[in-house]
Amino acid sequence: MAGCLLPYDPLEHTNMFSKAESEESDEEDGTGNVTRMVMRPPGHSGKAKKGHLCLDASFETGNLGRVDYISEFEYDLYVRSDSCNPRHRFWFNFTIDNVRLDQRVILNIINFSRESTLLSAGLTPLIKSITRPHWERMPTTQVFYHQSPHHGDRYILSLALNFDVEEDVYQVALTYPYSFSKLQFYLDLIDEHFPSIIHREVIGHTIQNRPVDLLTITNQATESDEETKPLRKKTVFIICRSHPGESPASIVCQGLIDFLVSSEPIARALREFIEFKIIPMINPDGVFNGNERSSMVGADLNRVWNDYSEYFHPTIKAAMDAIRHLDEQPDSNLEFILDLHAHHSLLGTFLYGNSYDDFLRFERHLLFGKIYSQTVEDFCMGNCMYNKDNLKSGTARRFLSHTVKEHVNVYSFFISMMGFQLPNSSDILLYDEEGYQRAGRNMARALFEYYKIVGHIPASYIQSLHPAPGRKKTKYEVQSTYRNFRSEGKQHASRIDGKEGEEGDGSAFASYRRANRLILEIEPCFTQNPSFRPFLRKPVTIQVKDSMDSRSTTPLSNGSSYEDFELCLYSTTG
Repeated sequence: MAGCLLPYDPLEHTNMFSKAESEESDEEDGTGNVTRMVMRPPGHSGKAKKGHLCLDASFETGNLGRVDYISEFEYDLYVRSDSCNPRHRFWFNFTIDNVRLDQRVILNIINFSRESTLLSAGLTPLIKSITRPHWERMPTTQVFYHQSPHHGDRYILSLALNFDVEEDVYQVALTYPYSFSKLQFYLDLIDEHFPSIIHREVIGHTIQNRPVDLLTITNQATESDEETKPLRKKTVFIICRSHPGESPASIVCQGLIDFLVSSEPIARALREFIEFKIIPMINPDGVFNGNERSSMVGADLNRVWNDYSEYFHPTIKAAMDAIRHLDEQPDSNLEFILDLHAHHSLLGTFLYGNSYDDFLRFERHLLFGKIYSQTVEDFCMGNCMYNKDNLKSGTARRFLSHTVKEHVNVYSFFISMMGFQLPNSSDILLYDEEGYQRAGRNMARALFEYYKIVGHIPASYIQSLHPAPGRKKTKYEVQSTYRNFRSEGKQHASRIDGKEGEEGDGSAFASYRRANRLILEIEPCFTQNPSFRPFLRKPVTIQVKDSMDSRSTTPLSNGSSYEDFELCLYSTTG
C-alpha cells in the first residue's frame, strides 16, 4: 500500500480542511478509523499534491479501516469492523478531499460482512459536500454491487466519482448519519422549548460515561373536562438505536417526537390520553464510535436482554429498570413497548411481534398491525412476522413479551434503509430524511387510530377536535383535504397543486427535489483503467422513483424539521 497516515488536528474539519500538514508516518492502524490518509503513487514523497486523495473517517460516526492504492484512478477501501467484534462490517461513513477538478476515480468497498442486502436491489450510498450540504443518493449509473474475480469472488460495492469542485470536501455514507452529538443538541432544543410537555431525565450511563436519556411526553394533569378523561393514561414505551448502523430509526424517532410536541389535533389528543416514554438512543457508545451493530465491548444489545450484565450492558439494565418500574406499579397502565430498527434487506415499514397460546391475547396482539396497515401507505403486511423464535430469545421483543404483564404488546418496528413499494407496483419509492420523519408521524397516527377504535380516546373528545363552522382550517386539515382529493384521482391532485385555472404538476412537493438534483451526473469512466470490468449480478428490474411524488398521501406535520440545527459535517466532540 502506497500511502501514509498524517497526524492532523480535528479542528481542521471546522476550517474546511486547511492543508497544513505536519510530520508524516508510515504506520497503519487496520483496526481503528482512517485518520486523514493521503493516497500517493508508489515512490512518491513529500507534501500531498492535488489529485492525491485524502480520506478521513476520524470524526464522530466515521468508519473506514484501511485504504489501498491500486492506481491513479482506483482505490480499495476496507470497512472497519465493530469494536471487539470483527463479524460486523457494513456501515461506512468517510470524507474525501484534496481532489483535482474533473478528477475521476473508482472506490471499491470490498470487505462487507453481508451479501444479501438492498444494495443488490438498487440501494445507493449518499453523498454531500461543503458547497452542497444536503444529502443526495448517488445515481445507479455510478454504483455497482457485483461479484469481483479480483477480490476472491466476493461481492463488492464500486463507486465511480467525478469531483467537479476542486476545493470541496465530499462525504460518503451508507445511509443518513445521526450522531450522538446531534441527538444531544436536539434534546436540549426541545427540552428548552416544550418544558410543559416534555420531562427529560438521565436513567443511566454507558461504559464510556455517556448519558442515556429518557423522555416523558404528555400533557400535565388539569381539572378541566375530567368526565371525558380516563382514570389513568395509557403508557407507550419506545426504545431506539440498539444498533448504531441503523441510523434511519433515529430519524423516525425524531419525527415522532416532533409530532407529539406539536399543536396538531392528533398530537393534542395523544398527549391528553397517552403517556409516551422514549429512550431515543440506547447504544450511545456504539453510535459515537461508528460501529455497525455492537457496543464498545462488542455486544449486540438486542441479543442480551435475557442475560444482561450491569457492568457490560449498563444501558440495557437502565432500560429494564425503567420498564419494570412502570410494569410493577399497582396502577400500571403500560400497554405498548416498541423497539425501533432499520432493515438492510426488506422494503417498507413493518412489525415483528410475538405468538401466544392464548388465542384472545394473540388476536389482540395482531390488532395494532392491522390498524397500522390500513392507516399508512408504506406499511408492508407481507414482511410482518409473529413468532416465538428461540434464536431471538435475547431480543427486547421476545424477552419482554413474557416478562411484563400479559396485556402489554411488545413489537420490533422496522423501516427500510431504501424505500417502499405501493400495492400492485414494482416501483420503489425512496425514503429521504423527510420520509423517515414522516414515518414517525405515521406511527403516532396509527396509535391514535388504535386508541380511537378501542375507545380509550372518547368520541366526544374526538368530535371536539373538528373545526367549528366558519373557522379557518389549519395546515393539517388542508393537507387532509388534499389527501382526500388524491384518493379520488390524480386529476384532482393536479388542480390542487397547480395555480387557479391551470393544470398543476405537483410542483409544490417536487420543486425542492428538482432544485437539488444529484450532484455527480457523469458516466462511469472505465476506459482509463481497462483492467477494471465489474461483473454485475442479474439485471434488476425494479424501477427506482423519487418519494416526493407521493409525499402528500401521508400525514405531514407543521412542526420544524430542525434542518437548520444539523451538526457540523466534521464534528469530533461527543
